[in-house]
Amino acid sequence: MNVIQETKQFIETIHASDSSGHDVAHVERVVRLVERLMENEPVNRTVLLLSAYLHDVEDHKLGRPKGLVKQHLSSIDITDEQANLVMAVIDEVSFSKGKTPTTRESEILQDADRLDAIGAIGIARTFQYAGSLGTPLDLAETSAVQHFQDKLLKLAGNMHTEKAKRLAMSRHTFMQQFLEQFHEEWDGIDT
Repeated sequence: MNVIQETKQFIETIHASDSSGHDVAHVERVVRLVERLMENEPVNRTVLLLSAYLHDVEDHKLGRPKGLVKQHLSSIDITDEQANLVMAVIDEVSFSKGKTPTTRESEILQDADRLDAIGAIGIARTFQYAGSLGTPLDLAETSAVQHFQDKLLKLAGNMHTEKAKRLAMSRHTFMQQFLEQFHEEWDGIDT
């Protein structure tokens, strides 16, 4: 079995019971986006795919212990240099950390992860995550709808690759239309 297949099996176990929107389906969508975005790019494909599969294993929001990624990487047949690159790429993905990517691999993974946070899928994931935490729908400073203003509507303008920029604009427009309709219905002024 190759290192990608081993890693895929690992994350299927790690994310098996996730109900926060950071599940296996999210990881698979991010991997597919990475595959699209890395076409014709001078990147280390193995490092980038491993990073895509592993990027949410230790996400602080999910409450998993530190060290799981390093443990997995030491169990598969890759070099120390590749393992270190994977760790560095993963470290630069998170929106909340506010890090600027330092490699093309980091840019591509950050774009892919953020693309999955916007558009129709992003809307669904936002409400799934909010529901998993018992967060109110709207009318609160920490509501699901406020999350669009705090984070999601900022993502499209910060993509790194040209492909991601194009995809992001369409997804951003869809979110804006959704929010306009949502607020009209919320306020009872829809026609």
